[in-house]
Amino acid sequence: MYFLKFLFSLQPLYKNVFSIHETANTAPGTTAFMHSNYVRNASIPTSCHFTVDDGKMSYQHLPTYETGFHTGDGSGDGNRNSIGIELCVNSSGDFSKTRRNAAVLVRKLMQEHQILIYNVVTHNHWSGKLCPANLLNQFDSLETRLWIQRYQFQMMKK
Repeated sequence: MYFLKFLFSLQPLYKNVFSIHETANTAPGTTAFMHSNYVRNASIPTSCHFTVDDGKMSYQHLPTYETGFHTGDGSGDGNRNSIGIELCVNSSGDFSKTRRNAAVLVRKLMQEHQILIYNVVTHNHWSGKLCPANLLNQFDSLETRLWIQRYQFQMMKK
């Protein structure tokens, strides 16, 4: 079933950007696990590579070399060249922990894929959509850039 759903997206490409999103689903209990199930079973062909919440696990939905449909630019550079990471914003979660978990994941993936911090962008960058809504107003500030860099040192020490 999974293979058939994403058959059209099996285009191995080099990814050189991370696109940060928020799920926009504030319903209590809508965790990364629940979003993972939705992405696998949805009737609409939308997909991102990872979903992160305030728990101990991040969920990967697609291999990073596959094209995901998450930036709203059709077959443009956003979908073709970026790895999509969704942050859960459920009202029962702790968004600061979700942000921290996303920072750890992004830093790990930055090392694996040799992607620079300047290639971490928002969904808004590609399509103008107000996403990630909770981070958009501050995403370009030094403080928000540091939420990723701050954890690189912790990971390097481990």
